[in-house]
Amino acid sequence: MRRSWPDRLGALLPEAIRRDLFLPALADLDHDRVRRSTGAARHALAVIALFLDCLRLQVRAPRKDLAAMFVRDVRQSFRIFRREPGFAAAAVVMLALGVGANTALFAVVEAVLLRPLPFANASEVVLVKHRDTRTGLTKSDLPVADFVDLAGRQKSFTALGGYYPYEGVLSSADEPARVYGALMTPAVFTILEVQPAMGRFFTADDLREGAARVVVISTELWRTQLGSDPAVLSRSIQLGRDRYAVVGVTAPGFRFPTNTPTDVILPARVPPAAPANRRSGWIYGVGRLNPGVTIDRAEADFNALSQAFEREFPTQNQGSQYYTESLRDAVVGDTRRPLLVLLAAVGFVLLIACANVGNLLLARSLGRQQELAMRLALGASRGRLIAQMLTEALVLSFVGGATGVAVAAAAAPALATLIPQAEAIPGLARVGVNTWVLVFSLAASLFAALLFSALASFGLTRDGARGALIGQRRMTMSGGAKRAATSLVAFEIALAVVLLIGAGLTLRSFANLIGVNPGFNDDGVLTLRVGLPAGRYADQPARSAGYRRLFAAIDAAPGIAATGAAMVMPLTGNNWTSGLVRADRPIQPGQRAPEVGWQSASGGYFRALGIPLKSGRLFDDRDTPDSPPVVIISEAIAQRFFPGEDAVGKRLMTGATTTAEIVGVVGDIKRSSLRDTPWADLYFPFERGSNNGTTLFVKTGGDAAAAFPAVRAAIRSVEPGAILVDPRPLSDIAAESAAVPKLAMRLLGGFAAIALVLAAVGIYGVMSYGVRRRTRELGTRLALGASRGQIIALVMKQGATLTAAGLVLGLVVGLYAARAMSSVLYGVEPWDPIALGAAAAVLAIAALGASYGPARRASRVDPAVTLASE
Repeated sequence: MRRSWPDRLGALLPEAIRRDLFLPALADLDHDRVRRSTGAARHALAVIALFLDCLRLQVRAPRKDLAAMFVRDVRQSFRIFRREPGFAAAAVVMLALGVGANTALFAVVEAVLLRPLPFANASEVVLVKHRDTRTGLTKSDLPVADFVDLAGRQKSFTALGGYYPYEGVLSSADEPARVYGALMTPAVFTILEVQPAMGRFFTADDLREGAARVVVISTELWRTQLGSDPAVLSRSIQLGRDRYAVVGVTAPGFRFPTNTPTDVILPARVPPAAPANRRSGWIYGVGRLNPGVTIDRAEADFNALSQAFEREFPTQNQGSQYYTESLRDAVVGDTRRPLLVLLAAVGFVLLIACANVGNLLLARSLGRQQELAMRLALGASRGRLIAQMLTEALVLSFVGGATGVAVAAAAAPALATLIPQAEAIPGLARVGVNTWVLVFSLAASLFAALLFSALASFGLTRDGARGALIGQRRMTMSGGAKRAATSLVAFEIALAVVLLIGAGLTLRSFANLIGVNPGFNDDGVLTLRVGLPAGRYADQPARSAGYRRLFAAIDAAPGIAATGAAMVMPLTGNNWTSGLVRADRPIQPGQRAPEVGWQSASGGYFRALGIPLKSGRLFDDRDTPDSPPVVIISEAIAQRFFPGEDAVGKRLMTGATTTAEIVGVVGDIKRSSLRDTPWADLYFPFERGSNNGTTLFVKTGGDAAAAFPAVRAAIRSVEPGAILVDPRPLSDIAAESAAVPKLAMRLLGGFAAIALVLAAVGIYGVMSYGVRRRTRELGTRLALGASRGQIIALVMKQGATLTAAGLVLGLVVGLYAARAMSSVLYGVEPWDPIALGAAAAVLAIAALGASYGPARRASRVDPAVTLASE
């Protein structure tokens, strides 16, 4: 009999739904069709709607069943863990440790490397920098002449803007205040795509000669210094000797450059044409990539322009190369590589924690063999049991993960404070647990849960069920489970070795770095920025006389040994350079003078820092603004440019027609950072060319910080209106030069210690289980005459074999991983034998120590009791 189309449609449904739902409802539809004379089309639509409704129920029913089963498994998991509080607490603590450490460090990485910078489309903002290919020195600023030519000839940017750092004194009715900011060309605002909160930014009219002095101020300065005056755009402020009309207020939180507060912004005037002296001034360059232009293409563009400038201006541009760097890379600096290395290291800690929890689950499954075997024997599928184990692992993981997130929420801000120059990285001010960090924590917890469930499912077979039901007293893991347990411990040992190698390398690197002689003595040296009122110190003679009075007053204070001043703070990355030409050996036409470092310093600077005088004299009262030019050179310059000669008395070219006599030779110092080779430096007399603001260096007889009140009183006695900023011991500044290696050493050392403890716990657990499993064998050996020492040696041998396997794997992986750390190492190679040997020795001692406890317990087995129980 031929079936109707509704019958054929119903045949597509499962038999139970077809029989119980579809066919009875179809009969009702057929009855209504006859009784109400329903049309064929309407009846067909009703049948199709019935089929779809039954199909929906068929799809939803399993989902409801699965959801109910999952809820039951979750409840059952909590009941099980309440009955086993020791196991649950140990697993949660280890997971919280692993997930919490990873989440805290990822929160910092997210803030530093992943979070968008506070500018629109910040990935398109690029800085232009300068490299001297002859010396390898890099500079963040560009010669003004090259900036002008680059701005006119480059094709990669929408525009090339320029800016200078600015530091000045804001005079107000209250005490004068030090303010920071920048001088900017109007293009910078367009490049950053920022808008003022009030008023406007600069225009081309503000850059004309004779134009009124204007300033843009920050929202923070408007609030703190101007009382949030709504009529601020009709006011002016006093900066130094000049008054500036306020034309705009930046949006709250605006900082550019990001490494200093941007209290005020002044117009930067750049010449329309490149000056003839292409090394006469310096400016920072910033641009925004044109649509479709990559940073690599921009790099090639600027390389080509560098070569063109070198051909056109060989005397001044020889060896000058311009390159691009993304704004984020410039902000992050040398912090990126260490953070990524540390994130990988803390990932190892999570893996070790997961391995330990996996071993806990494997050991726990031994106690549940009877339960699982009974369920398998009664018809439960292996998949159903694995699903329950997965649920239990999920519960453990998410409880541990939630605890870890709570730990990370407290740890991440503290960790952020360890990042060098944290104030220059915008995201670190708001580091914490946000959506991305929670997603990362959730992913880590899910990873752990899947790993646990996979490990815990070892040995779930029908054969295992029959064996467990037959021999209830001798419940053991399957061969696969045993191999998994030992493999996990070897894996833990290997990861711990890698972390110990990293910790050893950074420790040796840091020891090398702090052992470096910078060429000066920072002990007991107080540094501070001082600014003299511009009105009373408007010219060079007035400033020179004012500083002489300051130095004399400070030297007269109790406990002060020497006072000096300099324009540049040592170990802060400064790389100012100048061409050096002997007056008696001028350079040949078409050649460029070799570059050396330079600094403006007073004679007291050398005495305060203990920089030794090798020959000649230091600067003194003879070096006035009206006296003939003089210069002091470093020992490296004397050896390089005056080999076999007495440099004192020789003359150097300091201009096209000006020469300066060398009056002294001093020791070399590491001016930029502790990692650098000693600079070849020129020192020009501070007494001849000082500014209203400078840095003082005060040698004290004890605690540098404690001497500040006496120094401040001495300065106030001479100039009550002086601005004093940032008093700090020079030793603190020197310590910051080693901040990145110190951060890596601290965190890697902490992670390595955690990994060592977790690995020892894992070894102890596996060895303890092995002893329990071999109790009858060990009892038999003792009954046959084996000594307790032989039993200890037998068990320790197993631990030693496991440790050796992990050590070999860890050393191989560690050697490869250490190469990624080369950028944070100093004076030590990635394959340093001392670090490798120390890591292996520490891990071996810890592993064998963890094995000794179970071995000693095995030697105390009572053969009579053991054999009788069997």
